[in-house]
Amino acid sequence: MKKKWLVFTVILSLLVGGMAGLVGEKRAEAAPAAFAHPGLLHTQTDLDRMKQMVNAGTQPYLEGWNQLVNSPLSQAGWTPRAAATIIRGGSGDNVALLFNDIARAYQNALRWKISGSTAHGDTARDILNAWSSTLTTLSGNADRYLASGLYGYQLANAAELMRDYPGFNLTQMQSMLLNVFYKPLVERFLIGNEYGKDHNDAYIQNYWANWDLANMAATVAIGIFCDRRDIYDMGVEYFKHGAGNGSIYNAIPFLHPNGLAQWQESGRDQAHTQLGVGLMAVVNEMAWNQGEDLYGWANNRFLRAAEYVAKYNNGDDNVPFAAYEWGSGTNGAVQTHAVISADNRNEYRSIWEMIYNHYAKRKGLSVPNIAARAALVRPEGGPNIQYPSTFDQLGFGTLLYTRPAGGGGTAALPEGNIPDGIYRFSLRLDGKVMEAAGTAGGAQVRKSTYTGAALQQWTVTHLGGGQYSIKNTQSGLALEVAGGSLEHGAKFVLGSSNGGDNQRFAFIPTGAGYHRITPVQSNKPADAAGNNTAEGALIQQWRYVLGANQQWRVEPVAVNVRLQSFNYPDRNVRHSSYRVRLDANVSPAADAQFKMVAGLADAAGISFESVNFPGRYLRVRTNGEVWLDLNDSTAAFKNEATFRRVAGLADPQRASYQTWADSAKYLRHTNYLLYAQAGTEATFQEDATFREVSP
Repeated sequence: MKKKWLVFTVILSLLVGGMAGLVGEKRAEAAPAAFAHPGLLHTQTDLDRMKQMVNAGTQPYLEGWNQLVNSPLSQAGWTPRAAATIIRGGSGDNVALLFNDIARAYQNALRWKISGSTAHGDTARDILNAWSSTLTTLSGNADRYLASGLYGYQLANAAELMRDYPGFNLTQMQSMLLNVFYKPLVERFLIGNEYGKDHNDAYIQNYWANWDLANMAATVAIGIFCDRRDIYDMGVEYFKHGAGNGSIYNAIPFLHPNGLAQWQESGRDQAHTQLGVGLMAVVNEMAWNQGEDLYGWANNRFLRAAEYVAKYNNGDDNVPFAAYEWGSGTNGAVQTHAVISADNRNEYRSIWEMIYNHYAKRKGLSVPNIAARAALVRPEGGPNIQYPSTFDQLGFGTLLYTRPAGGGGTAALPEGNIPDGIYRFSLRLDGKVMEAAGTAGGAQVRKSTYTGAALQQWTVTHLGGGQYSIKNTQSGLALEVAGGSLEHGAKFVLGSSNGGDNQRFAFIPTGAGYHRITPVQSNKPADAAGNNTAEGALIQQWRYVLGANQQWRVEPVAVNVRLQSFNYPDRNVRHSSYRVRLDANVSPAADAQFKMVAGLADAAGISFESVNFPGRYLRVRTNGEVWLDLNDSTAAFKNEATFRRVAGLADPQRASYQTWADSAKYLRHTNYLLYAQAGTEATFQEDATFREVSP
């Protein structure tokens, strides 16, 4: 026994010694930016404004306050009806217990925040504590995923108002939201995890936009409430580029003239259409309160969709509709909506004050249809016990979101996901690249074997909000969809740059380092018709069907970047006395800027040339260290300075770099220095993953 203990002690000391640098590095990791609290649907500034206006008797705040006070769900003294198991859908459905109590907790919390009434504060606290100490399971048929989303975001919002209230059990509520709502249901539904495949094992387009959006709202809300930046970031990334129908381009597939955009469920019915619009507004509002402008993402795409839905529900039949197709079930069987649906038209949902006050008051934009819709029922009320669907929204928008012109803080548009520069686009199907067939306006776009010609290279420029112009490097003409068509099969051609919707594109990740190159007007990506592998096959737009003929590798030809560490996002790859390392606050900034160019050893790879020391490249020396060395034009140097750019080991939407001579080795940092090493453990994968950021 003593010998075994001695051996264990020696091994342990070696492990501790060997990992000392790594542990030290991890301890030095910068904490992620802190969330603002309260910071979900309501900030402290919002709450102070409501209190001031109600006390002063200012309209329409006072009318909105009276709606809240007169709600039967906002009365103090309610005894919670917490249950260990909640079922939505199927036998034993008892979900009304949960959504009624959430509404009561939220409304009592608001009354405490605005009036200071501890009777209402105590009621909200007691309801929330009862549920967080009792609920262990959300169950039922597929509707359980609606429960996880709708009631997950609502619970987090009620709890956020109470997080500092005496006796409120913050950690217990955080644990319940993470372990009952988020992990087994919300995360599983959106992206899949150890609990099962995403979207309940269905084809990715099977579930309507509102299913995704409910769970996206829960993701963002739970991330903020639980101070989990990773969860919040996943929700925001899904909003921008997610695979399901709730992400912004899938939820709003078509742009129409006159500032309108078609909602994904418009051909289904107007009740679910408005539900989805309201849920996207919730995601946008919570992100705004954390400093990110998702309202404005994709060139105010959400505004255009909300105008469209409001216009039709206000009784105006003059809205265009493009035939909408989607894949259903488990095998993607094609379904079609050919006309807009009048079902549930003009059903009012308490979603419009939030949207109106953002665009009209915060941003000063003209939103005539949204304004008219909000004015129809002002002041907005809350859930009605007789109508379960009214509990889908928290309500009371007139009180909560009315704001003065210019009021409501500021937020910034997130960065795009592709740095500006010159690229080639290589098709996953056969490796052929996108090429312009000529240099004149109207020239068609095809695919062909890469030769390095300028006709095969494209200048990509971020226009803001994740949208890009793509211009052919040879001619300078813009890539566009012929005639601005929304139809399947419309060809990609060259045209004079005019900034139109049909000349704007999004790069939407599809996994394994590939993207769909998606015209924002149609949401139908660049597609090689019929999986055609022939030289010169034309490129068209087509509904995304998960095909290799629709997925493109976006490969740098000449792109200036910073390489931001995945697990140390405050640090960037830089050279210092020619040694390559990770540092924060790099000065001079050019030490952390590199030009990604075609690989010195092979154009299929990439090399990193220093911006401020041209002619010097990141190069792996024989001892595995990475230095900024002068190109001596030898074959050995070219091999040592060339890398394969692959999907990030820790995040496929980032990048990792294999050495050209040994695909088992990757650029990675350890103790803030860069090396080329092999490894498979999670820490290695994080150390070997980088984000390419515009300088």
